[in-house]
Amino acid sequence: MKNIFAICLICVSVVSMAQSRFSDCSVLLLNEQVLVENYSPNATCNVSKAAKGWLTAGTITLGENSMKPNANGKFEFGVAIKDMETGTLHLFSFEKYKKVKIEEVLRQCKAGDSIVILTTNSKFALPHNEIKVY
Repeated sequence: MKNIFAICLICVSVVSMAQSRFSDCSVLLLNEQVLVENYSPNATCNVSKAAKGWLTAGTITLGENSMKPNANGKFEFGVAIKDMETGTLHLFSFEKYKKVKIEEVLRQCKAGDSIVILTTNSKFALPHNEIKVY
């Protein structure tokens, strides 16, 4: 009985260690181009109301002065829109996306609003999750 308890305790410990939160750095990409100018706390993402193409989220490899998107690092995300005037967040859709046409999201936005990307897995750190629409 003690051996079974010890094995269960070891299994729970190993599973708990494997689930580290926010361990993978990630960014938003529009047509495979990184939206944030640099990976710093003050950096912002901006997009024109006339933008077209695929919006995705993916992991990156950070270098001393660079960030490189990982080819197989795309992950699922949710999309919300933040109203500039009231600060209200509303879901664009209940769907999870690996990619979404940005023009479909922008149809529900006006200049000054923000597109907010929500990760669906807590292992992805996405500090630049808000895209200002101009």
